Amino acid sequence: MPTLNLSDGKTISGYVGATNAQLQIMSVPTQFLLMFPAFLTDFSQTFDANWNTEDVFGRMDPIATYQGTKRTMSLGFDLPAGSLEEAKTNLKGCSELIKMVYPVYNNQDILAKPPLVRIQFANLIKSDIGIDHDEDGEVSRNFINDAGEREFEIIDNEKATPKTFGLLGWISGLSWKPNLEMGMFTTGNELYPKVVSLSFSFNVLHEKTPSQKSTGMFPFGG
Repeated sequence: MPTLNLSDGKTISGYVGATNAQLQIMSVPTQFLLMFPAFLTDFSQTFDANWNTEDVFGRMDPIATYQGTKRTMSLGFDLPAGSLEEAKTNLKGCSELIKMVYPVYNNQDILAKPPLVRIQFANLIKSDIGIDHDEDGEVSRNFINDAGEREFEIIDNEKATPKTFGLLGWISGLSWKPNLEMGMFTTGNELYPKVVSLSFSFNVLHEKTPSQKSTGMFPFGG
């Protein structure tokens, strides 16, 4: 899986390792994985139940019919750099993230794949689709392979990526904003922000139908 890890910088790697504060975003069409240090400035989830109502003559209350529940997230985080090289890597990561709001086209410029992503952040943004926990705490995943057959595999920390645990959806309202007060690194005619602020909305696609009888710790992936 092609990966760009923006948490490897000397300035921030200790923080990420000590706190497990890493936001992972994977493009579904390309399988490209971005790993951001999660210096969060905003994080919230909204669960909006949609009801269709119809007013009826002689009734005080309308007749309400449940339609569905929409789940959205708001995410914001800062991306600091302690050196010119870290700032260059950060800008590369921002470029790859911006690309993830665009689709994939074929050679005839015809839409081939929509810009879906999978996101994982510790246990707070995580999918539990096909995930089983046994009495010893071992985690396994069941899935359909390329041959159409169901398989089971043990998940270890090395495989706990958005490809296996990531929440599916799409990004909207992506904002990129350099912190002008913190200044820029310069090299020749090029500028690289010392701190970049990123924010976006994440629209969740439910792969598994939630209900009041759902097991585990929905929606926290437990």
